[in-house]
Amino acid sequence: MVKNTLHSFDDRIEEMDVKYKKVLGNLAANLASSTLKLKSRYFHRIGAAGKGSLKIYDHVIFFPDHEIFSPGKKYSVVLRHSNCLSSDDDARLDPRGAALRIGDASTPLLDLTLKTGNAFHARSIGDFATWLVCGAAAREEHVKHSPHIRDAMWHSLRRADSYTQLHYYSNICRLFRFKDGQEMYVKFKLRPYDRAIGEDNGKVEPIGILPPETGAIPRDEGDQRPRLFLADDFQRRVSSPDKVRYVLQLQIRRVPEDETTREVALDCTKPWDETLFPYIDVGEVTIDQVLNKQESDDLEFNPFLRCPEVDVIRASSCNESASMDHGRSVVYAICQHLRKKKPFPEAWRAFLNQSDVKVDLSGCPMAASAAGEEFVKEVTLERPWYLTFWLATAQPFLQIFLPYFLLGLVASAPFNLIKMGKIQMIYLLPLFWVCSGIAAGVVCGVSKWILVGRKREGEVEAIWSVGIFMDTIWQAIKTVVGEYLMEMTSGSIMFNLWLKLMGSEVAWDGGAYVDSMGAALNPELMQIEKNSVVEREALLFGHIYEGDGGKVKYGKVVVRRGGFIGSRAVAMPGATVAAGGSLPALSLAMKGEFVNSQLYYKAFAM
Repeated sequence: MVKNTLHSFDDRIEEMDVKYKKVLGNLAANLASSTLKLKSRYFHRIGAAGKGSLKIYDHVIFFPDHEIFSPGKKYSVVLRHSNCLSSDDDARLDPRGAALRIGDASTPLLDLTLKTGNAFHARSIGDFATWLVCGAAAREEHVKHSPHIRDAMWHSLRRADSYTQLHYYSNICRLFRFKDGQEMYVKFKLRPYDRAIGEDNGKVEPIGILPPETGAIPRDEGDQRPRLFLADDFQRRVSSPDKVRYVLQLQIRRVPEDETTREVALDCTKPWDETLFPYIDVGEVTIDQVLNKQESDDLEFNPFLRCPEVDVIRASSCNESASMDHGRSVVYAICQHLRKKKPFPEAWRAFLNQSDVKVDLSGCPMAASAAGEEFVKEVTLERPWYLTFWLATAQPFLQIFLPYFLLGLVASAPFNLIKMGKIQMIYLLPLFWVCSGIAAGVVCGVSKWILVGRKREGEVEAIWSVGIFMDTIWQAIKTVVGEYLMEMTSGSIMFNLWLKLMGSEVAWDGGAYVDSMGAALNPELMQIEKNSVVEREALLFGHIYEGDGGKVKYGKVVVRRGGFIGSRAVAMPGATVAAGGSLPALSLAMKGEFVNSQLYYKAFAM
């Protein structure tokens, strides 16, 4: 009754409906086939790249306090400019691109893919796939009824003299979560630092219903510039004393309450009204180091790169506006793996195999080769005698003494107050029990951060390490405190507060019902969204020992909106219960499993 596959899943694909999977699968297969033939990018094949920094302004007006885009912060950045389709001549008319990575190469925060023109020509991934396969006559007939699509096509074209003198737009919305709890839709823009360079610089005036295929537009007669003059110009400007400078701008609006208005806001074919939603200058990008051609070609940008503060808006249907960003992230990832000949996940192979286009994946590795690696003969649980002596004597004593010592320390003060009072002790004992239990819960939460700190998803620790020892001490404290009072509060707001004190992401809006101490095993690795339920004695493991080199591995357990985990069910690290999904009582979700509600409906129907 749990989806138990032997390969990793991709939750972006799992949450798509059948039509969405079919449309995106065909699109991905077509572009994957082209990528294998070209052995290069399909779009934005040639360009120029550089490194630098992003400095957020010390004062950003009309912008709420945000964790990443907060005043004074500075980040490393990588910027790659490119042509959309023209791969041999920069003088051709073409949309120009700017891919910006914010953060270090090892720990990037955000990848932005921007282009010239403040709108895109396809609202959804379904529209984009249809546009690619239909002929010129069908496209012209379509834009007669949607003239803004025609405008988007023409406004994206630029006759460029320099990549650095153009304005670049994201067209796509992201979801920002601010420190005060607000959620807003945000669009990005990169403009030249010189305000004299206007948005219409390099603009191409329409000469027909739709522009011809940009790769086929010849350069102007008499143009003697080198074929790759834009790349040369970029490198020259980066190496100059003035460097290359841009201003990063954000356009924000509140998330509409009704679905219809949200669809309008997410429609990337229609730019937002700048009088209602003006662009806000948030920071300055300075590029001061040139990347060579190989380094530029090796760059990979991930549109699905996200964090709690900047999230990708999901879609379940190919007709939703959000599917443009959500769907393309899957295609990007597939094509990048094929281009780089990286190990190809089985989930993607199955996804492509279901499409109408057959892709030859015989040359793609399924996993990193283990050939030539020597077999490790040492016993992973082997330990020196003094560590064995410690584990057999001192550690058990400490695990018993310290929790009860802390509990006695917490309870002593209120107990002394009871003895000093004139009211009989029997009437004050319930109040004493609750007050001392709450205080013990707070002490347990504080000791968790002192002894254990924060375990992060993907982190690995040796089983005999100091970190694991500290964790066992804290687990003993938690057990004593739980038996004293906190276990009795499970299913209440007090229990949720205790979990949040220890680092859990437990939703408040819409409510989340958690009735199990098993959710507190690794509290900071638990994400329980609104309207979700975790029933009594369910176990949510944030850690696992696999016998691999004596290492304990950590992974996050996610219960999405409306998800359900039944009594005595077990969820292993990396398990995700889908929105509306159900992990029934006494069931097991294996490591990395994706639990989808449809599976259970079918099972119960049988």
